[in-house]
Amino acid sequence: MIVRRMILGLVVAVMLAACKGGSGAKLEGRWRGIKAIGVPADQLGPANLFASAMELEFKGEQVSVHTGSDKQSARYKIVKDEKTQVTLTTDQDGPDDPQVFTFVDDHTMTWAVAPGKSIQFQKE
Repeated sequence: MIVRRMILGLVVAVMLAACKGGSGAKLEGRWRGIKAIGVPADQLGPANLFASAMELEFKGEQVSVHTGSDKQSARYKIVKDEKTQVTLTTDQDGPDDPQVFTFVDDHTMTWAVAPGKSIQFQKE
């Protein structure tokens, strides 16, 4: 009986580790906005200012979005986890509003905030 419990515990631990092994695991931590991408030249200054004031924090199943003095948090669920891209939904926005994050490298990612427009983040 004890051996069965140990084996079951090991199987569960391996499965949990495998779930954390994709790009979703790369989300974990604090990300600071660097710049806006895909905005018209005449809007680039304000867009970059907004982007640089933004911060994302992923901890467990919780994401927090900081914009200046405003902070919103929600639980998230990864719905697609690829090598360089993670798609998630939040309990606040629902399944009809997926969010796509693309990793440039381990310390840089972009968040597609609108078609053709994104914010680039750097991991702290």
